Amino acid sequence: MAAAFNLFLLYQDETTGIFGENSNQQTIIQILLGVDIATFFLVPVVIRQSLSPLDTINKALSRVKEGMYGEKIKYNSEDEIGELVNSFNIMSDTIKEKEGLARRTELAKDEFLAMITHELKTPLVPIQGYSDILLGEHLGKLNDEQKNRLSIIKSSSENLLGIISDLLDVQKLEIGKLRMKKDDADIKDSVEESVRALIPQAEKNHIILSHNAENVQIYHDAARIKQVITNLIKNAMIAVEHGKGEIDVVMKEYPQEIQISVKDNGMGIPKDKQKNLFQKFYQVDTTLTRERGGSGLGLAICKGIIDNHGGEISVVSEEGKGATFTFTIPKKTPEVAQRKPTLGTKTAHSS
Repeated sequence: MAAAFNLFLLYQDETTGIFGENSNQQTIIQILLGVDIATFFLVPVVIRQSLSPLDTINKALSRVKEGMYGEKIKYNSEDEIGELVNSFNIMSDTIKEKEGLARRTELAKDEFLAMITHELKTPLVPIQGYSDILLGEHLGKLNDEQKNRLSIIKSSSENLLGIISDLLDVQKLEIGKLRMKKDDADIKDSVEESVRALIPQAEKNHIILSHNAENVQIYHDAARIKQVITNLIKNAMIAVEHGKGEIDVVMKEYPQEIQISVKDNGMGIPKDKQKNLFQKFYQVDTTLTRERGGSGLGLAICKGIIDNHGGEISVVSEEGKGATFTFTIPKKTPEVAQRKPTLGTKTAHSS
């Protein structure tokens, strides 16, 4: 408004000469006009500079939202914005401290559970040992009823040992302490040994179990990959119908990776259940799991092992038409490229 008024006076002077040619008023108006023009250009710059700290705070808040804690904003003025910056810095430090404490607490909890789980295995060893001795009739003859009861004791102790082993493995995976002894080895050996170990159980239940593995040298932990294959086959044995079940372990070789699938003709898995299969303790059919055993951790452990190898694991299934679990292992020796294991949970279609 002031600039417009000064321009009006200057215009009137030019047209009517109201101030005269050498008037002091004319000089004053020209000076005021110059000041107004300078102010016009200076004000946006000042406003922009005053808003700059707010933009910095906004960006810092966005990074906090993304999980980047502990960042501090540098601002030396003691005005209102300075107080806001100081509050943000205190908040950022507090969040970082709380997050660190939560991580340490979680790690301590996982280490404690891993230790307890390991200790729980100790008393099971003599239970299994004495069960075998008694069933072998090394301490005297047993009647059929006694043998039946001892078989139940042995079977229950084996199931409990399996659950404890799963708990131990899943805790070690979460804290990054599950040992992996990787080396160049023939993947066919891992597949064959896994299948061979389960042939007696398959024959007992009249289930056809087959594989097509070929000789391929690949960098992997043979024991852990056998654990994955064994788990997937056992899951398939739970899913198929005895006397009609068919389980096929199929290996395919690609330029960059090996793909292994365990395919069954069992009951299948509903679409809405598949997304949670690899989460810990998830079970599609809890009744079936209780009847045949299972910790709800097998598939979570499988995922952790495959993630550690830099591969992927997935499932394709349709209810009533069986399921196919597939995992991959990269051919190239990973330098640093192993993804951190992410654990999920499992279903009754797992052990």
